[in-house]
Amino acid sequence: MTHPQPSQQFWRHPELPFLEGRRATGSLSCYAPHTHAGFSIGIVDAGQSVFSLADHSQAIAPGDVVLVRAGDVHCCNPADLQCWSYRMFHIDQPWLAALLAETPATRDLLAGMHSQVLHSAQAVHLLDRLTQALERPDADLQAEVLTCLHEIMLLCAEACLRDTTTGIDNDDGLQRAHQHLQQHCRQRIALDELATVAGMGRYQLIRQFRRRYGLTPHALQLDMKINQARALLQQGASAADTAYDTGFADQSHFHRAFKSRVAVTPLQYTRR
Repeated sequence: MTHPQPSQQFWRHPELPFLEGRRATGSLSCYAPHTHAGFSIGIVDAGQSVFSLADHSQAIAPGDVVLVRAGDVHCCNPADLQCWSYRMFHIDQPWLAALLAETPATRDLLAGMHSQVLHSAQAVHLLDRLTQALERPDADLQAEVLTCLHEIMLLCAEACLRDTTTGIDNDDGLQRAHQHLQQHCRQRIALDELATVAGMGRYQLIRQFRRRYGLTPHALQLDMKINQARALLQQGASAADTAYDTGFADQSHFHRAFKSRVAVTPLQYTRR
């Protein structure tokens, strides 16, 4: 059986600053657990994959649609090292929240939903429409994209249950520590400092971070830096300047960390 030649394609359009799309064909790339700053929608086009959240994993197949909340630690990797093809769409969180607030059925969706796999032929059809609009933009590009995204979220509102995550001790302290990491992620933050911010011991902090986010504080900070690096690269910054501005000690470390989470090099990412 022949497999398609691996390829990557990014969609970015000046009329859609709130959206980035990506198509990967014949991919063998594996992702380290990571997060996205915005809401993400993915679809499997070919092959088998495994969708992993912090607390569980499940197999996904062609036609499955993955919805990932901003900040949720996750990864999707090919099953048994076989190539697969997929599309991903990353949406700016404030823009999406404002869009959903316009309709009563979706007004509180982002606050209540959890990351999930959606089995819906209608969702597949909407993502195909979205892809077609991005590949052949016309005068109605923004209207078509807005319609597709909102109707997908309506499907999500029908399917999802409210997030019932419980059992996190000192949740306020954990959120303070997370916010401190986010605000100072380009700096070197000692575990002692973060534990003081959270108001708990270092072991408890590590344990709670793993339970809530699926990563240690250090690993989550690295992921935050990569998300900031993506934004800088999209704005036209060089890889060298981006590595320096986001606090990486050297470009080789930045290159490895970026590729493990984005599955392309910084240069490939800027070339789209």
